[in-house]
Amino acid sequence: MKIKNWAKFQHFKDRRPPWVKLYRDILDDLEWHELDPLAAKVLVMLWLIASEDEGRIPDTKTLAFRLRLPEVKTKEIIIKLSHWLCQDDISVISEKYQFDSTETETETEKEKKKETECNSPPGGELDDPKIPKCEHQSVIDMYHKYLPTLRKVEVWNTARQGYLRQRWREVAIELSKEKDIVAADILTWFGDFFQHIGTSKFLTGKVNSKDGRAFTADLEWILKPSNFAKIVEGKYHGAN
Repeated sequence: MKIKNWAKFQHFKDRRPPWVKLYRDILDDLEWHELDPLAAKVLVMLWLIASEDEGRIPDTKTLAFRLRLPEVKTKEIIIKLSHWLCQDDISVISEKYQFDSTETETETEKEKKKETECNSPPGGELDDPKIPKCEHQSVIDMYHKYLPTLRKVEVWNTARQGYLRQRWREVAIELSKEKDIVAADILTWFGDFFQHIGTSKFLTGKVNSKDGRAFTADLEWILKPSNFAKIVEGKYHGAN
């Protein structure tokens, strides 16, 4: 793994100890605001660790030791931070930082090629044989079936695919704690999840705000990390 757009964060490569830039625009990054406190802390630590090796992140076991966290917990956090990481099998959550120009003029053509490849939207799944491949269309069809009054999915772009891959993986990890799973198990969970959403008057546009307008969720909004967690916890069902 490597930090996405590492050249943006690096300042002086030959400085010891190395140090990195922290840009103010992170304050307007919704993905960063949706992180839990531990993941946000780890993100900054990853930038510092990456500064020791040209933006590269060590293997999970080594990283867990550096972060002073259990290896399982480290893996869970890395998944949450895929917005800031790049690798062929890491899902893209946001395209906000994908095409920033590099700031150093001393890069070799090989380094530039690696940076370009690193910023390209990946199409693969995370390499874990225990987790079935994400069935995007099946989930979309189920969303339309159980939530027919919500906005239809007309475009399924890279960012939306990334949201679903992440949620699919999180559900798979949770279900696999009890037994070996197949894709059908995850799809069953999503079917129950969408039916759960259907019981919320707020999420289905049946509750008006002070200005008289009703909010109606769509699949992209549902799959965003913070919203997804709140729905699972039932925080949008109090208006029933």
